[in-house]
Amino acid sequence: MLPSNRQYAVVLTALRLYAGLFWLAYGIEKFTHPATFMPPTGLMATYLAQAVAHTAGPYHDFLVGFVLPHERIFAELVRSGEVLVGCALVLGIFTRFAGGVGIVLGLNYLASKGGMSSLADWTGIDGIAIVLSALCLLLPLGRPLGIDALLYALRPRRGAPTTAGPTAAPPIEAEFVEEPPLEEPSAPRD
Repeated sequence: MLPSNRQYAVVLTALRLYAGLFWLAYGIEKFTHPATFMPPTGLMATYLAQAVAHTAGPYHDFLVGFVLPHERIFAELVRSGEVLVGCALVLGIFTRFAGGVGIVLGLNYLASKGGMSSLADWTGIDGIAIVLSALCLLLPLGRPLGIDALLYALRPRRGAPTTAGPTAAPPIEAEFVEEPPLEEPSAPRD
């Protein structure tokens, strides 16, 4: 016998909350201890130096040419992104978008470590972050006990009749007018 909808809702909500708390745990720490994370002396600077040493190709060029000159901005984007993804998942709002952002963050962390080519690269914390975020993107995790359920209920349905508001124009009614048939073509002649 299959589980009931209520049981599915509990499991989906627990999964979403776990993913949100996962991202919040990593993001909030970067705000509460900024000296240990923010450049020039924090973990972000060390992380970028290791990423430049362990990467090659276009991603390496991106790190050297764009991220390193703007490392403070990227540090803010990383910690803000983690906290915003976590908050969105805990609240169940824009869950699929938050899952997509989480995937991008996780893939970026994985790529910056020089990994992605073997299964061993995916078995760490970055792989877990990507899988949790992918589940949030692919499954309707925001609908049970989340704000996404309210947004889903409020969206207009395709093909459903709309109610006219106080400022709406009256509906246009078509009128059929009988005309005699044309006896010869009416196009101009040369």
